[in-house]
Amino acid sequence: MSACRICLFTLLCLSAARGAPVEHWFEQANRAYSEGRFDSAAAYYERIIESGTENAAVLYNYGNALYRLNKTGAARLAYERASCLAPNDPDIAANIRFIQSNIVDRLPEPQRGFLETVLWKLHIVVPLKQQLWIALALLGIVSFCIGWSFFASRNLRLWLIYLSILFGLLLSVLGGSIGVKIYEAEKIAYAIVVVPSVNAKNEPEGSTVLFTAHEGTKFRIRKTVNDWALVSLPNGVSGWVERTALGTI
Repeated sequence: MSACRICLFTLLCLSAARGAPVEHWFEQANRAYSEGRFDSAAAYYERIIESGTENAAVLYNYGNALYRLNKTGAARLAYERASCLAPNDPDIAANIRFIQSNIVDRLPEPQRGFLETVLWKLHIVVPLKQQLWIALALLGIVSFCIGWSFFASRNLRLWLIYLSILFGLLLSVLGGSIGVKIYEAEKIAYAIVVVPSVNAKNEPEGSTVLFTAHEGTKFRIRKTVNDWALVSLPNGVSGWVERTALGTI
């Protein structure tokens, strides 16, 4: 597992804005971690998170402390939440892969072809906010090329039309990626099993166990009814589990 991170400047700004001694808690947490007092470190990191601070480094360090306490599910939950804030961070991704390779339910990721893999990497490499700015720039370029083409000579007009088509295609692909990300953020939820094991049943309060999932397993939440959630695995297998066994990402 990678070592703790320090991003004190960001935390100082957040602390000043919220009026909480976040920088003091962060220093205490890092000191406790370096001294092997992982329970104290986890408590300080948790206090920072509960203060309303959203910071990938804090969640990353929190996950490290939880892993040292043998809380694999809670550690992965912290890493997954950190990944939402910093999707391209290699250390966070490495720790998620490490936990995936060491939990009981080692489920393979869906297989993708070459083109699908390239499109997927392009989809996740740029955060949504940056994609929106790029889309706005592309839209401006397309509008400019189309507007200029009305006043340009015949040869230049053809080039402007070709550029408009090219940038329009890029805008379409980027728009699709943006749409998927917005849909996932608004409509799709994921969760991690944070208890040693949980039985997935055929219905809420049902008597038939469809499968058993273990700590650290990642589910997609399809539906919730009171204290139960309909969840599914990457292979499509679904079942109802108690929500108390899950930590929502």
